[in-house]
Amino acid sequence: MLLLALSLSIIGLNCVAVCLTTDVTSKLITEIIDQYFVFRQVPLSIVSEKDSIHLELVDQILGNLQTPRVVQLGSTNAEYSTWFYSMFLFTSYESFVEHANLLSSEQYDLFGFYTFFFNEVTEVQIRNAFDAIWKSKLLRALIIVFNDDRPQLYNYFPYNSHSCSKPTIRHIQQPKSSELFLRQLNNFYGCPIILGTFETPPFVYFQGNTTNGFEGDLASTLSQKLNFQLVVVTPPDNAQWGDPRPNGSTGLMKLLQEETAQFGVGCLGIMPQRNEILQPGRPHYNSRVLFAVPEGRPLNSFEKLFQPFDRTVWAAEGILICITITVVLTLKFAPNAARDFVYGPDNPTPFLNAINIFYTGALHRVPRRNFARTLLILWIVHCFVMRTVYQGLLFKYLQEESNHKPIDIIDDIERSQLHYHMNKNAERFFAHNPSLLSRVRLIPPGNDSVSLALDAVSSRRVRDAVVVCTLEHIAYHNKHRLKQGFLRSSRDSLSSYPMVIYYPKRTFLVRVLDRVIGQIETAGLMDFWVRRYGNYNFFPKRVEVTQPTALKVDQLMGCFECICVQWVVSCGVFGLELLSRWLSGLRRFLEFLAHK
Repeated sequence: MLLLALSLSIIGLNCVAVCLTTDVTSKLITEIIDQYFVFRQVPLSIVSEKDSIHLELVDQILGNLQTPRVVQLGSTNAEYSTWFYSMFLFTSYESFVEHANLLSSEQYDLFGFYTFFFNEVTEVQIRNAFDAIWKSKLLRALIIVFNDDRPQLYNYFPYNSHSCSKPTIRHIQQPKSSELFLRQLNNFYGCPIILGTFETPPFVYFQGNTTNGFEGDLASTLSQKLNFQLVVVTPPDNAQWGDPRPNGSTGLMKLLQEETAQFGVGCLGIMPQRNEILQPGRPHYNSRVLFAVPEGRPLNSFEKLFQPFDRTVWAAEGILICITITVVLTLKFAPNAARDFVYGPDNPTPFLNAINIFYTGALHRVPRRNFARTLLILWIVHCFVMRTVYQGLLFKYLQEESNHKPIDIIDDIERSQLHYHMNKNAERFFAHNPSLLSRVRLIPPGNDSVSLALDAVSSRRVRDAVVVCTLEHIAYHNKHRLKQGFLRSSRDSLSSYPMVIYYPKRTFLVRVLDRVIGQIETAGLMDFWVRRYGNYNFFPKRVEVTQPTALKVDQLMGCFECICVQWVVSCGVFGLELLSRWLSGLRRFLEFLAHK
């Protein structure tokens, strides 16, 4: 009887101890939920083993909550995409190991708040538990262990001045005065972060050990703001962007998919195929995809003679000359009185006189009638004004390097037979019109391959092509590679092109870098960097301002050609007059033109 009583007493004391422990632990966990799990509308997941102690602990936690909230008990709900608040109640470390694989799934937000409770666990097991949590990329984790009379709290920091990417465990002595969860990851303490990229100016290019270009400037600024060492890796075999595939990606996509690089830049536009295997960050710059077209064919010296007036003026002059010829030919069939009234008596060559006045020649016989004199004065004034304006403008255009109008409208480019030089990733912009794919010529991958394609088109080594690229590629060419030739952009674009940083599918860097990128955008640094690397004046009259100089022979070749044409016409007329001695019909026609 004495032994039985003693056993009952011990069991009673153990029950009291367990009840006290459960009460202390439930109050602590309730305080953590109320203080740190602040978004009441976000559900709380509680995963526990189905034993009486844990069930009682869950009941006390729910009863002590100051504010009602949605709680999911047991296994995770498959219909809920991502948990931000979760608590795990384990009897032993072995139970944690059974659930560790779930932590790496997409059901748990990397920046969520997670609390792990253990009844009994050793220091080595605590370290192993934090290693597994860090491997799952969960930054905010708290372990509560009840080995003694009161709970022991532990958290970890992945980066500090003594270690990189290795959990540094901290034993929290005063829970009420300490930060139990990492608030923000603002300092990497000089630890290396690997950037995957390649040369594609003006986005990224290398000068020694320095990464330049406006996206290179962005990466360097991120490393300075967050205090990490930027380590650059490039795709093997100069594969550039590469192809995104669920298995077997190439180029930069492979580096990111295999987590060889922790983030990647280099004119990376948002693509559904990339989003399936990688995670995009927030867009940091919005460009446009369009055609890079060369300047039109240079005008020869003869074509420059027509530049002072546009087509409308030349058409008006042509109509006026046709009216003059029509009037002269019509009056040949009219009575002499009518002809004398219009251009005066004794004027056998009225049309030749009109041409003579047009070329500033003298008129040997002036008409005596007022109407004829009025027509003559009007014609002299008209020829004087047109000739003076033409001569003044002609000096300018003969000296100036002028070109034909380039084909810079997408509809005109599609109707032409020009080839489309582009990277493989740009083929998606022509999926709506498969007939154009036969004109596509892929740019072979390699360092700065887009700039080489632009050089070939601008220097006219390739005459039957346009290049599909971003606006920034053209602007960089026109500022830094202008010796190869000036390039224009098409007036309308194929698509907008929001550019992002791409990351491996599961990484906490996305939100850390996105926060700083938002600050950079707000400060206007991105636009400043972009403008610094390019010339965005795509429609200039001329690239360089020319100063007036003496005309050269090659600039006057058009005038010499006109004189030669007139000499040929004169010789042809002379030949016809010689033939008219034997051809009576030709002789009568020439006499009809020559006489009044």
